[in-house]
Amino acid sequence: MDELIGLVGLFILAIIAGAICGFIALTQLKSLRQQVVQLTAKVNSLLQQQEQLTPLASKQAPPQAQPQPRVSTPATVSTQVKTAAISGNEAAVTKTAKTNTFPKKPSVLHTLFNKLRAGFEENWMTWIGAIALAFGGIFLAKYSLEAGLLSPVMRLSLGALFGLGLIAAAGYLHYKRIVFEGFNNYIPAALASGGFITCFALALLAYSNYAMLSSTVAFVLLAIIALSASVMAIKFGPLLAVLGIIGAYSVPIWVSSNSVNLFSLFMYVGFVSLFAAIVAHQVQRIWLWYLLWAGHVFWYLAGFVLLESSTIWLLGVYAVASIIGLVAIPRLGGRFTLIEFRPHSLKRLINVLPDHPLMLVFTAPFILMMLLHRFDAQFQIFSLITLVLMLFLVLKNSRWDLWQAVCLVIALVVLVSTQQTFDFDDALFIFKQEYGLGLILGFTLTAYGLYFGRKFPKRLAFHITGAFSFFLMIATLYALIPNSALSTAYPLWAVILLVGSAVLIKSAQHSASLYQRFTYWIAANANITLAITMLLNDSGLTIALAIQVLLISLLIKRHSIPMPHWPIKALVAALLLRLTFSPWTPSYEALTIFGLHWSIVVYPLCTVLFYVAARCFNTSKMQLWLEGAALHCLALFITTETSYQLVGHYPQFDSLSFYEQVLLVCNWLGLGCVYLYRARIAGSLAKLYRIGGFALAGLAGVFALKTLVDDNPLLSAIDIGTTPIFNWLLLLWLVPAGLTLWLARLLKTINSKAINTKVIAIVLAIAGIFTFLAINSLIRQYWQGAYIYLSKGVGNAELYSYSIIWLVLGASTVIVGHLKNQLLIQKVGLGLLAAVILKVFLIDMANLTGLLKAISFIGLGLSLVGLSWLFQKLRSRANLA
Repeated sequence: MDELIGLVGLFILAIIAGAICGFIALTQLKSLRQQVVQLTAKVNSLLQQQEQLTPLASKQAPPQAQPQPRVSTPATVSTQVKTAAISGNEAAVTKTAKTNTFPKKPSVLHTLFNKLRAGFEENWMTWIGAIALAFGGIFLAKYSLEAGLLSPVMRLSLGALFGLGLIAAAGYLHYKRIVFEGFNNYIPAALASGGFITCFALALLAYSNYAMLSSTVAFVLLAIIALSASVMAIKFGPLLAVLGIIGAYSVPIWVSSNSVNLFSLFMYVGFVSLFAAIVAHQVQRIWLWYLLWAGHVFWYLAGFVLLESSTIWLLGVYAVASIIGLVAIPRLGGRFTLIEFRPHSLKRLINVLPDHPLMLVFTAPFILMMLLHRFDAQFQIFSLITLVLMLFLVLKNSRWDLWQAVCLVIALVVLVSTQQTFDFDDALFIFKQEYGLGLILGFTLTAYGLYFGRKFPKRLAFHITGAFSFFLMIATLYALIPNSALSTAYPLWAVILLVGSAVLIKSAQHSASLYQRFTYWIAANANITLAITMLLNDSGLTIALAIQVLLISLLIKRHSIPMPHWPIKALVAALLLRLTFSPWTPSYEALTIFGLHWSIVVYPLCTVLFYVAARCFNTSKMQLWLEGAALHCLALFITTETSYQLVGHYPQFDSLSFYEQVLLVCNWLGLGCVYLYRARIAGSLAKLYRIGGFALAGLAGVFALKTLVDDNPLLSAIDIGTTPIFNWLLLLWLVPAGLTLWLARLLKTINSKAINTKVIAIVLAIAGIFTFLAINSLIRQYWQGAYIYLSKGVGNAELYSYSIIWLVLGASTVIVGHLKNQLLIQKVGLGLLAAVILKVFLIDMANLTGLLKAISFIGLGLSLVGLSWLFQKLRSRANLA
């Protein structure tokens, strides 16, 4: 059955390959036609230039020199015919010819693809034959395992004879056939690849399944096969190398067993990688290295899938050996010779391929495993070995300076993943377990950075490592230690931080580079800040980091350092994230500073610190960034503190009270307007401010709608206060009305297709609804008191007061519209007056009789006449003006 499946697969592969070749042939034919047209156009252009130069040459020639008659040859006739055939496209072809006069140099990948494509087009049957032989060898090995027709020795012997026969046939063809020369030796390479894959499969089968070979014999046998394949690949070219590498890495998949021996698997993959590296180096094909890296990394990651406690050391040895064999030796050589020590820019340090990706792919899984399988000493030991190796390699190649950052990450993860098994009552715990390890790592990394920083003063990575190592180690330990044990550890840590600050300040005074001095000053300030922070509580760290932002900004301004802004932005972003989620962190619920609730101190202080730091950056994007951070802190202060002072806790959005909703609507709508106003001068950050402003305004609208529907004091018995005007109605509807009008004005300044006149009209309508509800509810509160729900009824005095107040408001609106010459405002005022008149006739005067009815009509008439006179007066003044 397996053989049938294999034949079907090869048949399908042949069909697909034929289709691909046909498509490639059509593509090449089309490109050749285009090249013929372009070359014809170039020839015609040269002929035209020659014809133009011929009369000029005849004028300058002596009189006795007569031009020779042109003889029409078949070639010229053919050229004329071709010229006539393409005369319709002459302009386009000429343009194409001009543009192709200086063709661009094709990229390496394009050249590589063309070479592979050409080789496949010419020898696709050979490639498919090589694949068939490889599959045949693999299926033969598998069949020998399952059929049981012959003894294990006979099966392996027959398989070995088959593999050796293929290799011998390849050698015979190579030395006897003249047509197979150089790297075009495809047929011998195909036969040899099938033979070597078969030998690899049989050797691994004899070792892992039949136990016919000991570890030493298997080691030697696999080494001999790998070296032989390397020698023949060097002679036969890249085809054997490709098929040999792919087949060798895939042997463990095809020849599998029920139990996996990770040691033998890694040993096999290591030898395959060794011979593949030799072949890739000799054949000089970069894509062979890609195959090598892909296969080697694949089995490394597969080892984590098969991870057991007894195999961690295997993964560690594999990772360390891989970094040495695949990164260090190809760059430095077997003797680890120093190849470069000069400094490089950050851009050059980042673009180091494939060194960085390979280093990360062998270190990142260990870092992840340390976090997932905490308290496992094997992961930590090999992580520390990797750290030492990387610090050593950095000294050999300055292009690897960024590896020091990875070393710091490894050190921090080792501290976090160390198990705490001691008693904090013992005062010496600060020298044990992760606390002692943290001090050792901090001292080692600091000494390493400072020493080599003085030796290589222009390599900034050493200075950063030496300056911030102790700060990061102690900050991590500070985050891990329980609060009850901090009093014991603080004296030692504070002394270390302060002594470190003194050393850094002294180093800054003797530093030649401005970046070095800046790094040491920042690290010294960070140490002092951390020492002060440990005396405070959780909010103290936030204040300390905000002070750090200000100090960095002051140093940049004082020394005019052209420092990139992204480190400050990263620190500010981390602070804003901390400030945003702090109110909803349990440890902050009852936190106080100087007897005051923490948010009353932290948010205003951070606002001021960010704003002062922004003043250090004149006309800079960093200034806008810091001002935005200050605005965000102000927004958090208003949002959280108002609710806390009102109900004793921060907003719980799933159970907000009526009063919290009212405050949130005002806060968020006001802050949304401020963000939109800020967007007008925010430059590149304008889009971010607009998104924030619209988001806040949208949230305010959602809560305003919820209040109007579910918690409306006109529909429910809600206490809004007994003081006229200055009660909850002021915040419920009147303040949002004014903010909505401001929002409408801000929307007019935004040049966007989404913000059209209809959207602005909707916002103005919402402002009108808020105003209408605010005025009417304030009038009703004056007469009804704390509860204004409509089911209480309406008295005559209250009813008349609505008419009087709205009459005054309508008239005032019309007057303002005339003064500002705004037709829309005039129409609104006239509409209000019409509504008041209608209400007076239909409601107010419906129940009046006698003298009161007469006086009411007289008063209404006089009011309307007076208003009419006033409008005419204003209109006449406007016309005269």
